[in-house]
Order: sequence, then C-alpha cells, then structure tokens
Amino acid sequence: MIAETEVAKFFAAYAEFYNDALLPEADLKDVADIYSSAFISVTPGAVMAGENGRQLIEIMKKGFEGYRTIGARKMTCKDVSVTPIDRDHCVAKVQWAGEYQNKKAALITIDFEVSYLLERRDGKLKVFGWISGDEQAEFRKHGLL
Repeated sequence: MIAETEVAKFFAAYAEFYNDALLPEADLKDVADIYSSAFISVTPGAVMAGENGRQLIEIMKKGFEGYRTIGARKMTCKDVSVTPIDRDHCVAKVQWAGEYQNKKAALITIDFEVSYLLERRDGKLKVFGWISGDEQAEFRKHGLL
C-alpha cells in the first residue's frame, strides 16, 4: 500500500514545483515527473483527458501565466489524507491554501481541496487524475478575476 507519509512527501515536493512555476521564468521540464503518461481532470466545468509531454508543458506554462496574472503568490499544502485503492493506487485529498495579491495589493488566502488519483509507477508516485471544485468561481468571489 502507498503510505500516507510517502504521499505527504510527494505533495510537499508538488507545492515546491508549483511555487517555482509561479516565477516569471519558470522551467517546467520536471512536470513529466509529476504526472503519469495519461491523466484525467474533472472540474465542475469539464472532464478532460490528456497526455504527458510537450503539449502538457505548454498548457502548464499558460496556466501558470494566468495564475501570475491574477496575483498568485504561493501555494501551501496544509494537509493530506489518503484512501488506498490497491497496492499501487490511492486517492489523496489535499488541503491547499493559495495566497493571492489582488489589484488593491491586499493579500488574500483561499483554502480549497483537490482529490488526486495517484499511482506508483517505476517506483515513483505519479498523478493520473484529479477532481477539483470551481476555482474560477472562487477567484471571482475574491475579486481576482
């Protein structure tokens, strides 16, 4: 079974990657290490499938540009809980706190939860899916959009 400590360590590294990606000259070459060869994303707006590779890196670049534009400053992993599926798969519920600076220079913290589908592949944890709430609605609610 995938240990909760292993998953917590994975998401601590994920938060570091995320925060590095918020820098203007971010290098996203390590994104391939986080995601499986294919994955699924589920949000209130859509269900999408994708493949790891050049296209994912380009989508991630645009995504982080968008986060910088709305004032994203830092992402903190507050808590991780794990529900095992089998020996090499689990669901990780991750509690995040995102720090944003709005147009009036006020700092805003938005707490949210994402459920990630993880697999152990070649001895490493990889994300093969995630389910999240409506982040766009949260951004609008807090005046970031």
